[in-house]
Amino acid sequence: MGRSATQDLLGLLESVLQTEIKGILVRDTEGIILNSGNISSEMTEFSVVAGGCAASVFTEKQIFPSEAQAESLKRIINIYAYAPFGASLSRVVASAKILETITNRKNLDEVMHQLVSSIIINGQFYKAGIMFLNEALLELRGGIYCNSDMKIDITRFRNMKFVFESKNKLSDIMFFDKTDTLDLGSSDEYEPLRRYFCNDVLVTSLGIGGKPIGVLIVCKGAYSRADKDAVRLFGNICSLSIEYFRTMKRLELVQSELDDAKKASSNSDNLMQIGSLSATVAHEMRNPLIAIGGFAKRLEASVSGEAAEYLKIVQSETARLEKLVEDILSYTKRTEIIYEKINLVLFIDEIMVLLKNCFALEQINIVVNIPDGLYVDADRDKLRQVIMNIITNAVQEMSEGGDLIIGSSESKGYVTVSFTDTGQGVPPEMKERIFEPFYTRKRNGTGLGLALCRKLMRAHDGDIYVSDAAKGAVFTLVLPKRG
Repeated sequence: MGRSATQDLLGLLESVLQTEIKGILVRDTEGIILNSGNISSEMTEFSVVAGGCAASVFTEKQIFPSEAQAESLKRIINIYAYAPFGASLSRVVASAKILETITNRKNLDEVMHQLVSSIIINGQFYKAGIMFLNEALLELRGGIYCNSDMKIDITRFRNMKFVFESKNKLSDIMFFDKTDTLDLGSSDEYEPLRRYFCNDVLVTSLGIGGKPIGVLIVCKGAYSRADKDAVRLFGNICSLSIEYFRTMKRLELVQSELDDAKKASSNSDNLMQIGSLSATVAHEMRNPLIAIGGFAKRLEASVSGEAAEYLKIVQSETARLEKLVEDILSYTKRTEIIYEKINLVLFIDEIMVLLKNCFALEQINIVVNIPDGLYVDADRDKLRQVIMNIITNAVQEMSEGGDLIIGSSESKGYVTVSFTDTGQGVPPEMKERIFEPFYTRKRNGTGLGLALCRKLMRAHDGDIYVSDAAKGAVFTLVLPKRG
């Protein structure tokens, strides 16, 4: 594992744990995969068992990861331990294509179809099948199956079931998150599986949130270490796909419920309850997003051409969804305001420096008409979030260039800051709803940016308004003076 890959791994783990990681040691049955950092006896250690490998993570302070954090750690470590470097480039390309299919929100059957086909083509296996666990009945049901002739069988395979009548090696693999070979000729109970697979198969568990959801079964003549790594990798992608689609569907249902509640003029308690539920789902979205984003970054340095384009799409989509998650969490959490005196001109300058790294601002003529000595009383981080959101929206509205005038006025009790653009303006029917959560006219918008702006401004005992300009729109912030 190269230096940059190790840094990426540590960065992802730190983003999950929200603390600095001093070192990491990853082992599998054949020895040490990764040993990084300056590890000392003064550090605290916690362990993560991730499939066929175990990781020891070292930090300065003792931490206790939540179940969700532990699951994210497992997923990330699995991806980095079993990523297909040293294997054929075709596996890397196949992984990139599958990630692109996942993040473009094509249906789950299409992802599963692509997955088993890739296993046959790129893994050079004869047969591959995905089976799902019915936990209540303790049985596996066929999901999708493909053979070396590339014939996909969904209907017949879905009628096949395997009942766990007693503890066996297959149950050990699935319930204890393993990847291992299995002799289907060793017991008559495996007879339903022998109809579709060779006697000697390679099996990896599928799971979400630390719970088993099924198995991926493949077969060929003999199995190498690279074969086991490939199957583990594809098993991780399969689990990730299912988790991603399930959580996205829940998020869409919650947003639809929130929209219906608003249309029905539900009371604020109902809206808060639904908003709280959306925050819970948003937390769950972090797991697959961190894993998908980490996997795409892991592959990025090894591909070019078509696969590189797939990875660009993956990273763009995960960035959009991460923004949605952050917006939901910001909107639903309690807002605490820490006031300080802020020089408005210097503050706007700082924000412009940040935004220049995100946008091509050359086409936008930005004029700041604010007196040098004007101060506002506000929470620096919250006000920065509001202003960056407004300027970002204005820049996006003026994709072919335009003017953005930032002005101010001052009265006895208030300071107002206005942002006037020459974009398309805000249609009259939108003005009443533009600050509502999840309301947006942008195809890729979250519908929470301006709602969050209003929430943050009102937490300052101020507000935000929208009005018409000669051409475009004016967004005005009102901040009360304090003492």
